[in-house]
Amino acid sequence: MPSPGVSLYIAPMRHTKIVATAGPASNDRQTIEALIAAGVDVFRLNFSHGTHESHAQTFARVREAAVESGRHIAIMQDLSGPKIRTGTLVGGAAISLEPGDELRLAEGEGPGGPGLVFTPFGQLIRSARIGDRLLLADGRIELRVVKASPSELTTVVVHGGRLGEHKGINAPGVPLATSALTAKDIDDLRFGLDLGVHFVALSFVQTPEDVSRTREQMTAHGRVVPVIAKIERPAAVENLAGILAVAQGVMVARGDLGLEMPLEQLPRVQKEIMRCARAAGRPVILATQVLESMCSEPRPTRAEVSDAANAVDEGADAIMLAGETAIGAHPVRAVETLDAIIRDAERVPPATRVHPDADPIFSRHGRALCEAAVTLATAGEADAIVAVTREGKTARILSSLRPSAPIYSASASEDVSGALALLWGVVPVVTPEREVERLEVVLLERKLMPAGSMVVFINVSPELNRPDINFVNFQRIG
Repeated sequence: MPSPGVSLYIAPMRHTKIVATAGPASNDRQTIEALIAAGVDVFRLNFSHGTHESHAQTFARVREAAVESGRHIAIMQDLSGPKIRTGTLVGGAAISLEPGDELRLAEGEGPGGPGLVFTPFGQLIRSARIGDRLLLADGRIELRVVKASPSELTTVVVHGGRLGEHKGINAPGVPLATSALTAKDIDDLRFGLDLGVHFVALSFVQTPEDVSRTREQMTAHGRVVPVIAKIERPAAVENLAGILAVAQGVMVARGDLGLEMPLEQLPRVQKEIMRCARAAGRPVILATQVLESMCSEPRPTRAEVSDAANAVDEGADAIMLAGETAIGAHPVRAVETLDAIIRDAERVPPATRVHPDADPIFSRHGRALCEAAVTLATAGEADAIVAVTREGKTARILSSLRPSAPIYSASASEDVSGALALLWGVVPVVTPEREVERLEVVLLERKLMPAGSMVVFINVSPELNRPDINFVNFQRIG
């Protein structure tokens, strides 16, 4: 029971969204259906792994399962970006590294072995200097550069371990002037856009120009979807304000970010990113090692539960599961667990309220109508806010204002509805234009809410000479 004086409310629905990564443990039709039933709102296709064919198959299965479930499930394409990795090893056999061992890191594609490992990312070889630290295999192995030449680095092992093929390399503090969009990413992006993904996560963003170049590629290809900038390098943190101005959302990718900066700084930086994103009215996804122990165990640790609950309190729009659902032993249970954690965390009002800045792409009267709708819904204890939205702007503003009532976004566009599936508190409803005038009937027929529900309806249009399309009203439906 809550302590006396503590105000609690029970949300009628889960506001914070769940993103699940599809992978070998979760890309069959039966598991996808179970994941949707457990509460997944968005599926992530990780283009660092798999093939175009395998991603197309997973995409089709998700779309079919979503239609049968009656829910609008979005699909996010996650581009691999310029990830620095080691190359192959002779016979595919992992090598053992002990503290004090010498390991040469050379530019090239050839197979490595004891004492020599290759990487195709030549810029790392040319940029690293004596004394720099290199972290391999998610930071489990640490090297120190003791000799540098244009084609090869000589390192000494500080912390050892078993090194397999194609392991990630992080170089904290080493300046790497590289675009977030590689040739592979451009090819994958075009494929994903043709497939029908609802938004794209861009890896290793460092500047606003990285996001702009991605949107230019989309425009040239003929289809533009929202870009989620993954914040996983210190340069992105430094340029966060500019990135938020051009991206449609951000992801706090704690895996690489925690390797690229002192680990003790990560919690503070995470809070700063989330606060800045909220203030800018941009959705933010928290990712990496959320319920990591559930890759092998049926229950998370207490620290993981607290971490996920704190993300809810900090205002995350969505929390993402990666290995937990892609390769874990308990993918459905992981989603069920996260769903339960979020629902319980949402029983307590957030510790801080953020009033987002006015969005420059939205009109002043539109912003005012949204604020009025939230005020009316709160004061009148409405069961829901229903927004007619053509491009998604109204739903995005309403979500950023964080009303306690759920937001139903009515749009005729599948693309718009898919993009809105990520937003906090928003339930997308695809509604043909001819049915917009009978939204009340649509809500009742689809059993989205029962007769007698108190609903705030909002419609915003740039045409100020038409009172029939600029309104906020409060009514009992049915």
